[in-house]
Amino acid sequence: MLTRKQKLKRRLAQLVLKLRRKRYTWRRKEYTRLDYLEKRFFQLLARMREPLIIIILIHYFGTIGYMAIEHFPPLIALYQTFIGVSTIGYGEIIEMDSAGRLFTIFLDFASITAFFYATGVLAELFFKEDILEIYREWRMLKEIQKLSGHYIIAGYNTVAKELIRFLKDRGHKVVVLLERDDKDIKKELELEHVRYFVIGEPFKKSTLYLANIKKARGLITTYTDEAKNISIIVTARLLRPDRENFEIIGIAKTYETAVKLRELGANHVIVPDHIVAGRIAALIFHPHTFVVANILEKIAFGEESEIDLAEFEVKEGSPLEGKTLIDLDLRRRFGVTVVAIRRADGRLDMDIHGNTEIYGGDVLILLGKPEKLDKALAWLEKVQEGKIPLKDGEKQTA
Repeated sequence: MLTRKQKLKRRLAQLVLKLRRKRYTWRRKEYTRLDYLEKRFFQLLARMREPLIIIILIHYFGTIGYMAIEHFPPLIALYQTFIGVSTIGYGEIIEMDSAGRLFTIFLDFASITAFFYATGVLAELFFKEDILEIYREWRMLKEIQKLSGHYIIAGYNTVAKELIRFLKDRGHKVVVLLERDDKDIKKELELEHVRYFVIGEPFKKSTLYLANIKKARGLITTYTDEAKNISIIVTARLLRPDRENFEIIGIAKTYETAVKLRELGANHVIVPDHIVAGRIAALIFHPHTFVVANILEKIAFGEESEIDLAEFEVKEGSPLEGKTLIDLDLRRRFGVTVVAIRRADGRLDMDIHGNTEIYGGDVLILLGKPEKLDKALAWLEKVQEGKIPLKDGEKQTA
């Protein structure tokens, strides 16, 4: 059995250890842009403390002075002080003698001095320090923490501008990562109606946390610099290792770099030179089908907002396995058409009809309006997971 003194020593030792751990954790915490803005905002707000205290003291001493010199009632004394300090100047509420008028002169002089001092502090806060801009960015970072299913775009350039436009047309929310605090870029983001951005090095965990990477749908890095892309992709994949639920897309100058980025965690890597060359070749090889080719390219690259393509993979053992396209009846249910099936062996089956059978490992290629495709994909996912039956009257699988 431990004595009372030994128990007390043990508790003190545990308390000291706990405090040391907390101190170490605090030191280890990275200082973020949100921390800076919050600290800076309250520092600037604290500058208003002295003018407010001076104004309150003037009202206090003015009220006490009128009560002592002119024997005014408390409410009348406060009222006389207020109309003098605020320079409203209604005149004397109650007739005063020489001592009261001399006190009024002193009080008004002190209030005018305090007024100019407070005006100078306010002008410095709003014009030199721009406290409103700091508050707006602070509030924006707080709002980002409430987002879900958004896309993070690292870098702001011509590629990012076009990408943001496409994503916004589809109703997706976007958070842009900026490397530095640039007023011109922030003004451009405002003109482009980009509501959310985070200032900080995009390869740092703290910056990605501020962009709410844990609830984001994906990240796109628009840099062509190999070192930046590698650091951003590696950090993002460490924070979100689930490839299926979090998509990372990058840009590479060469195929060798693209292979590296895929191995480091990117789901897809775009080589711009190859895309441009492919589009030019399509116009050369198919000059008479320009309109059709242009429409198909826009659909494939997501530029056409009225119609889109989507994929759905049928897993092995799925309730959809062994069913036909008539059984799915996607056209009647959602206005969506299955235009092709990518078989498990890699073969693309374009010769499909209502009796075409579906097998495990197949990828259904769907065509339709974006909102209808979303509904069809959600329904197929629920059927595949056994949450709902394929047809009315069928028993739901466990």
